[in-house]
Amino acid sequence: MNSKFEIRRKIFHIVFGIAIIALALAFSNVKWILFYALVFGILLSILSIFFRIPVISFMLEKFERPHYRKTFPGKGLLFFLAGSLLVLKLFSKDIALASIAILTFSDPFFSFDKRIFNGMFKIKNIKSVLLGLVAGTIAASFFVPILKAFIAAFFAVMVESIAIFLGTDPVDDNIIMQVTAGTILYILPL
Repeated sequence: MNSKFEIRRKIFHIVFGIAIIALALAFSNVKWILFYALVFGILLSILSIFFRIPVISFMLEKFERPHYRKTFPGKGLLFFLAGSLLVLKLFSKDIALASIAILTFSDPFFSFDKRIFNGMFKIKNIKSVLLGLVAGTIAASFFVPILKAFIAAFFAVMVESIAIFLGTDPVDDNIIMQVTAGTILYILPL
């Protein structure tokens, strides 16, 4: 993948996350909006495998990794929607918004640098981890106290690192990071 493509994907990731947060702040029925968006997105994803849909195809060419364009178009976006819907359903609004903010800002910074190999283990560049941790903490601190935001971002980043180490699909982090952050925020004392 070229770096311009990855930068474009990361910017889209941040804009999409901010849009979900803005919707959640503006509409009390955001869960239904996200649910219908998810259902519509799944339908478009299936159709995109068989047909070239003008605007959707353009977006997929600009933002989707080539191997997902053929097998599961829009997978990252759909997982982001599903994870956001899940945390909004499971947790209070402040916890859900903090969790979405952590994914929105940690993930693009955390995974920006190329992964480097150290012996047999895949690890991420420490600068990327720190950038992701700081970005997620700052973003989540708009919704929860900063110490809780830091702890939740830390665990979300660590769980993603473990998932990468175990070799799971990297798009799954769009659910894993949100649920991990939300769970940590939920169990932390007030």
